Amino acid sequence: MQHPLLTAVWSDVVLLSFEAPEPLLRRLVPAGVALDHWQGRTHVSLVALRMRDLRVRGWRVPGLTGHVQLNFRTYIRYRGEPGVWFVRELVPSRLVAVLARLRYGEPCATIALGAEVVVSDAAVQASYRVGRAATGWHVSVTGSRALHEPPPHSPERYFAERGLACRARRGGRVAVLRVEHPPWTLRAVRALSYELDFAALYGAEWQFLNDQSPVSAVFAAGSAVAVSAPAVEP
Repeated sequence: MQHPLLTAVWSDVVLLSFEAPEPLLRRLVPAGVALDHWQGRTHVSLVALRMRDLRVRGWRVPGLTGHVQLNFRTYIRYRGEPGVWFVRELVPSRLVAVLARLRYGEPCATIALGAEVVVSDAAVQASYRVGRAATGWHVSVTGSRALHEPPPHSPERYFAERGLACRARRGGRVAVLRVEHPPWTLRAVRALSYELDFAALYGAEWQFLNDQSPVSAVFAAGSAVAVSAPAVEP
């Protein structure tokens, strides 16, 4: 990617994936965008991460160099390439959310978010706080200090490694963003705790996830990431 729109370091990426009914996901994406399948089923993922050293076209923006994100996405193929389609992206900054929506068409909204990472001799714990403290919403994972690269055709690689993200544009067109980073190395997940109200966060149609266990939990160390400007396909 010669001149990326955004560069940043994504770290302590926690990715929880759930099976979701295909008819529900089909309503989210326009014609020309195919839903992707893992073992014949469709999925959504909740992704919590810390974004650091954020730059726009190489420039740091004062006050916007880093934040926590909570993303909710499904999996697609566009013209044969694997990608993601975001249902909602949550950030703690109103300014970031407004810029993302108005300038780049991102489905971005604001919520209180925080993160704490504790490293010990034997483990790494990443804890993400979501919403007001009174709700108790959180995502917390404990993983090994040691890192490994997931094997090809594993669920971890399927859910974590995606090279593009697509957006709907007027007239039925699709905007494509390219995402580049080295293959992520993962920590073995030793403990997982989360408490969220998916209906409150994303809409009543997601209520069923409150009673569903994830089919996959990924804890990635993260890396530097480059994102292209959105290109609107004809």
